[in-house]
Amino acid sequence: MSKQTLFATVTIGIILIAGVFVSLGLRKTPQITFTAVAKGDITQAVSVDGMVDSSQDLSLAFPNGGTVLAINVNAGDTVKKGQVLVKLDASAASAALSQAQASLAVAQANYQKLVNGDTGAQLTVSQAAVQTAQTALDNAQKTQTATVAQQNLIVNNAQIALLNSGLAATPASGNLSTISPTISGTYTGSAQGEYDIKIFNTGAGLNFSYSGLETGGSIISTTGPSPLGTKGLYIQFPSGTIYPNDTWTVFIPNTKASSYLTNLNAYNAALQTQNQATVSAQATVDNAQAALTQVQDNLQLAQTPPRPEDIQAAQAQVETAQAAVQGAQNNYNNDTLTAPIDGVITAVDSKIGETVPGSALVPGTDVVKMISSQNLEIIAYLSETDIGKIKLSDQAQITLDAYGSSAPFAASVIAIDPGATVTNGVSTYKTTLEFNKPDSRIKTGMSASVLITDQTHTGVLVIPQTAVVTKGSQEFVLTEAGNAKTQQTQIQTGILDLNGNVEVTSGLTQGQMVASFGN
Repeated sequence: MSKQTLFATVTIGIILIAGVFVSLGLRKTPQITFTAVAKGDITQAVSVDGMVDSSQDLSLAFPNGGTVLAINVNAGDTVKKGQVLVKLDASAASAALSQAQASLAVAQANYQKLVNGDTGAQLTVSQAAVQTAQTALDNAQKTQTATVAQQNLIVNNAQIALLNSGLAATPASGNLSTISPTISGTYTGSAQGEYDIKIFNTGAGLNFSYSGLETGGSIISTTGPSPLGTKGLYIQFPSGTIYPNDTWTVFIPNTKASSYLTNLNAYNAALQTQNQATVSAQATVDNAQAALTQVQDNLQLAQTPPRPEDIQAAQAQVETAQAAVQGAQNNYNNDTLTAPIDGVITAVDSKIGETVPGSALVPGTDVVKMISSQNLEIIAYLSETDIGKIKLSDQAQITLDAYGSSAPFAASVIAIDPGATVTNGVSTYKTTLEFNKPDSRIKTGMSASVLITDQTHTGVLVIPQTAVVTKGSQEFVLTEAGNAKTQQTQIQTGILDLNGNVEVTSGLTQGQMVASFGN
């Protein structure tokens, strides 16, 4: 073939290809390389960055609250499941447990007495038990009375301190006087409000009046304090010029005083302590009353021949007492905070001697925070184009930045969020992978490169992705047709790999030459 004929053939081929590209709606003809359709294996995979996270992030708190007695861990400590982390003062819970155990012992003994029949000595013991229970009830009631009185006094003192926070006479902005009277004494009232003090001249001298919480007045004296109402306060006017119609206000309490917030917190704390103490004292009385009622019933049963229903009732009392012991034991155990899993302490939010509220009353009162040291995960965010290429249980190879590619780790996909996470207008889908085996080298917060393998097709036809031209919903390639000509061939594709190849499921045969298009 002559050079002129070869040039014409190539030119015709290029013109034909250009014509095809025009028919496909492309604006310009790209660079073209012909590649043979090959048969081989292709693996669909997704590469994405991720980060190691813990599958368990726990916040631990005491259900009932109390005073911190011991803290056995610090942030950063590694702990084992069941290890004691923090302990509260369990003296009250221990006493309640002992009392419940004693009540159980009484119930069990009474049941046996009922079944076996009581002797004279056993009746004497039952009578003594009633006397002991009565004494316990009397003591509990006395303690309750003393507790209520003590807590009332504490709350009253805290209220007095609050209402007397920084008492002072605050001058009105329009006063001519440059001096202010001094407020002394202790306000003994319970009402909050103010005393409004005003100076007036009777002709015989200056007087002052007050209104607000109380109403009254007196002659101004600079030699000694004068009563300000009947609630324990006094007012002392200093030497100097005082002008009629000047006014001052005494706020009860003075919310702008430096001690106000401290006194308010102390008052609220006293109210909380009062509630806890009175509830505890009432519970002790209730338990003592229940114990007395129980032994009284047992004594009556001991003096009466047992009936089947009596035996059933005694058994029920034993079961009730057992439940009470279990409840008391639970309360006692709840005063000790233990690690529910193997893990690492991330924060300790309490101090020895501090009173912590119970999470049942104040949700979110965490004492210790920890994460699992074993169940570590990889969190990655996949794009819209990649999320459809993976599924649950897909295997993955993890490369941690800390160790490099020489130390890969195996993982699998365990969760794919159905909803998108939108950041700066870009939608991604949170994907969670779990390491297949625990490894002490893996730490939370490590950066990772994730390669997720979805599926592999073997012995299939493979061509470069750059050979495929899409028009609408259809896919085409350009194949050699002989005589330097090409033809447009419709195909169907399957999976893609990360190396720029795509599977051809129909439309081509092995060995056919297809055009690949560059820029």
